[in-house]
Amino acid sequence: MTTTARAILAGGLVSLSIWDTVALAYGGFGSPLDADKFEIKPNFEEKVSESRSHLDYGQARASVVLPKPTEITIEFSAASVEALGMQFQGLIQALTQSSGNQPAADFTLTKVGVWLPLGKRNISSTGFVVTDATAATTYDLGTHYEVNWLRGEIMFIAGASGGPDKDDVLKLAMTWGAVDGKKILGGRVTQVRCQARLDGKNLVDHSPIEVDVWECVLGSNNGFDFLGSDYSAITLSGKIVTPAGKTEGYEVRFPGAAT
Repeated sequence: MTTTARAILAGGLVSLSIWDTVALAYGGFGSPLDADKFEIKPNFEEKVSESRSHLDYGQARASVVLPKPTEITIEFSAASVEALGMQFQGLIQALTQSSGNQPAADFTLTKVGVWLPLGKRNISSTGFVVTDATAATTYDLGTHYEVNWLRGEIMFIAGASGGPDKDDVLKLAMTWGAVDGKKILGGRVTQVRCQARLDGKNLVDHSPIEVDVWECVLGSNNGFDFLGSDYSAITLSGKIVTPAGKTEGYEVRFPGAAT
């Protein structure tokens, strides 16, 4: 015997398999992501032939509903680099750096009062020493300069008593840690071709729901506020495509247990 739930309130996780433009193949589904929306919206265009007869003027003598491309909208709450890459129409690249150290080496102070790059990221405060060219004078953190340890930048404070001047050649020793991350080159990929799927359940009766989108093309035209007062969502929208070998663009399943 089968039963029908009186309502649908679904929860689930979304997974994406993104098309690799270099390998010309889908990269495969990774770990599922928390999402706040997985909306599929069928569309149609209605063609109506209106009568011009004086007997029934303006009435429909014929009406045809023609299908149009199905829309899909996915709103992610999880901070996946891949999802953020799509949000920013970006190309994702590795951000890597090996750990290492630099003994006292020449550093030319090209400007005072602005951040200057040190050439490495993830700088350690331990062993970070700045002196004059003769190593006779050691400059103090917070008095003569500030450091952005993560970015790897130094700023010498303008007007600091006993501090160095513009164009002085200093000696700088430092140690840095390894970096293993990602970076997004924004605006490099205007559209994303991918496969999408939802694994969820109807919370009313706990019956499973599965959705497979064989292919869709997504883009983002909404803003992403890094300093918003609420949680920031990643919203992607586009059209579902029916790929070669398929007669439909997506499939929705309710795999209930056999009785």
